[in-house]
Amino acid sequence: MTEYFELLDEDGHRIGRVKEREAVHRDGDLHGGSHIWVIRDVKPDGHFQVLLQRRRYDKDSFPGCLDVSSAGHMTAGETFLSTAVRELEEELGIRVSEDKLVFLFKQLVGGEFEFYGQPFKNYEVNFVYLLKPEVSLETLNYQREEIEELVWMDSEKIMAEIRGGNPEFCIWEEEYGRFLEEVSKVI
Repeated sequence: MTEYFELLDEDGHRIGRVKEREAVHRDGDLHGGSHIWVIRDVKPDGHFQVLLQRRRYDKDSFPGCLDVSSAGHMTAGETFLSTAVRELEEELGIRVSEDKLVFLFKQLVGGEFEFYGQPFKNYEVNFVYLLKPEVSLETLNYQREEIEELVWMDSEKIMAEIRGGNPEFCIWEEEYGRFLEEVSKVI
């Protein structure tokens, strides 16, 4: 099934053009995505655990890396919020209404990479959300076509690993730092 993305400007507004996913990543067009961070076990001192997904080893980009709890591209006709709700259900089996997601911030991310000998250009406007359910790994029904495994990890340990350059993580340091900052305001 071919996915189509609406192209966006830097503010996240549609510019009236739609392209196939492969062409967007070939050409480096700006498109939309949603990142959803899932946390649990919030302590009085502000520490908490973050759910990470390990991407499948056969993914077309960042294979085998530990990544944001749930994330996905905004397909044609979707909003950032509807994308977040859809991705949570598809990837983690978590059904939520839009009001259960806390908007944290908007960001521009991107870069040029190479996977399997092919160039991969990814430039996105992301809306970043927080979901704070009390879930366990046993109750999550994750999408095995996309995800190798789910891992709960201490929020501070993740930052130490990212800052230390651990290649096992494909989380943007700037995003994760801002996520920690914004979460401290809402938990």
